[in-house]
Amino acid sequence: MNRVEFMKQLEQLLQDISENDRLDAIGYYNDYFDEAGLENEAQVIRELGSPGRVAATIKADLGTEENEETRHAEAPLQTPEEPNKKRNIPWALIIVLLVFASPVLAGVIGGAFGALAGVVAAIFGIIVALAACSVAFLVSGAVCIVVGIVRLGMSPVEGLILIGIGSLLLTFGMLLLVLFVWCAFKWLPALFRGIVNLIQKIFHRERKEA
Repeated sequence: MNRVEFMKQLEQLLQDISENDRLDAIGYYNDYFDEAGLENEAQVIRELGSPGRVAATIKADLGTEENEETRHAEAPLQTPEEPNKKRNIPWALIIVLLVFASPVLAGVIGGAFGALAGVVAAIFGIIVALAACSVAFLVSGAVCIVVGIVRLGMSPVEGLILIGIGSLLLTFGMLLLVLFVWCAFKWLPALFRGIVNLIQKIFHRERKEA
């Protein structure tokens, strides 16, 4: 709906009031649109609402006013110039509720941080285990290869078996070492950044709400 349609419907809805009152109302809203400007036409229509509502308000004002002079002194419904009344916030009640709710809030926050700390500790444990296993495999593989080389002169079959086992252990150790490096230097910093960002968002939201 544009301005022309709005004003046309409003004029039709005001046919049952006096001509002077109708012309005054139409003139008022035309002036209102002119002051707002063409670029704010849609916003003005949203603020005023439907033509039927505006017409009903005008008729109600005409029925309750004592004289014509007082009626023209009052502004119609939904003019954006009217400041919004501030609501009185019962701060005392809010403070009392916060005092009584603080143990519950503390428990919830403590539980959340405890769970987060548990997750971080578990991740650290996995990384430490990867490091320990990689070192164990690498050392065992190196020992098996050295012993196998020594045993080649006495028992070639046994020596080759030990060298093969040592090679497998070294391979597993290298794989675990690569996984440890990836977790410790790439995945773990990303996890810490995510946790820090989450905590910052929580505290930023609390400060914004406060």
